[in-house]
Amino acid sequence: MAKIDLKKSAGFSLILENNELTSTDFVPKTMLVADIEDVRNQLLNQDLSYPETFYNKYLSLDQDNILDQKGLRLNTYVIPSNLAGIEYVKTRANRLKTHPKILEVLYGGGVIILQRYTEDGNTDVILTKIKRDQKIIVPPDFAMVLVNTRQSTLVVSEIYQKDLRHSASLDEMKGMNYYVIRKNAKQEIVRNPNYRDDSKYRRVKWEDLATKHSITLRTPIIKQILRKYEKFSWLFKENSPEI
Repeated sequence: MAKIDLKKSAGFSLILENNELTSTDFVPKTMLVADIEDVRNQLLNQDLSYPETFYNKYLSLDQDNILDQKGLRLNTYVIPSNLAGIEYVKTRANRLKTHPKILEVLYGGGVIILQRYTEDGNTDVILTKIKRDQKIIVPPDFAMVLVNTRQSTLVVSEIYQKDLRHSASLDEMKGMNYYVIRKNAKQEIVRNPNYRDDSKYRRVKWEDLATKHSITLRTPIIKQILRKYEKFSWLFKENSPEI
């Protein structure tokens, strides 16, 4: 795999090569490798042994503690193109209980699934395609899964209040309400039979939501935060925003 320069999308020096990230600017504190055992409980077919690695997650990228001093944390997911049986490779569902976060697609594309339980016991599911340079606001209490449905690597960053911790979600339900699979050379969305409600997923225009919260669509999030930090005060507020 040739070196791919992601600086234009990321807003700082970032190179993707052989499904690994390197940077001379924002360096991660550590990198986690999510293998099949980390994701197994949320797979359509839990008897699989391949692929061994599903994705890498680079944690706490920062330069001279600039983001840390602003109370923010930046992580980046690298999800290679692959299939787990008939299911596209994905991340394990996780969520922030009380606060929102911002996602930015730095390379590739795929599908994002967000899900939370409603007061009536049903599930509110958002399922949309995602593409390079897209900004996505994930509201509090939504579990999130990223799915790589393309033949290229999917790279997505997330930024949120640094004191928060993600919690794993939905192992008991074998993952989200929906799976994204490849069948007869086509992409399909299929229901997870462990859910008894008949909730249908909905779509969201991420561009409209981002604009509503003063996010400039064509400028990397890091640049926006460093230039006009006060515009992102809502990242520190509980139960905001709603979709």
